[in-house]
Amino acid sequence: MIKTDSKGDAQKEKIVRIAREMFATNGFEATTTRKINQEAGIAEGLMYYYFPHGKRQILDTIVYEGVMARLSKAKFVFQNINSAADLETALMASFENIWASFDDEQLYQSFMITVRERPLLSDKQANWLLDTLDNLRKQLGDGLANMTGTFKIPAESTQTLAQVLLAIYQKVIYDQLLIKNDRQLDDKMAQTMRPQIALLLASVSD
Repeated sequence: MIKTDSKGDAQKEKIVRIAREMFATNGFEATTTRKINQEAGIAEGLMYYYFPHGKRQILDTIVYEGVMARLSKAKFVFQNINSAADLETALMASFENIWASFDDEQLYQSFMITVRERPLLSDKQANWLLDTLDNLRKQLGDGLANMTGTFKIPAESTQTLAQVLLAIYQKVIYDQLLIKNDRQLDDKMAQTMRPQIALLLASVSD
């Protein structure tokens, strides 16, 4: 747990920011505490005052803060949905809202670090990530269950539909960021999503 002395907030944020940039560029293992201290212009003892467990605790902080910040941008509110086409459009807009978080350099860096350094995550942290994704699935499922308008999804299908939709979102994000190494969502990639969503909705709608 980070110490909560308010006078040190700026210093802690500086350490996290510099470590995040170095982890993203050089990797966790290649980034030493000495390099972080040098770049931050601080004594090693000061870093350990804020992060008693060293760079591993800093990594945990980067992962946690990044995930929470990205999740805060995920909004699933479906209003005036009167057709499958309306819902497709709303789901595409929801994805684009999630994707927009990668325009933020810090959120992009924390995402890449989380993926690349996932073997270093403790069982506790891995379970927390899984629980967080499950909560996101529930949030999307609840949004589908509480849609306004004339188009309805059977109540028993909303959570399963949410799980498959998130898998579609996740595949596009991984393909674009990790395989193509491209932060710009091209039209072709976006166009591949809509027919998948349409087919999925056709399989569950009344």
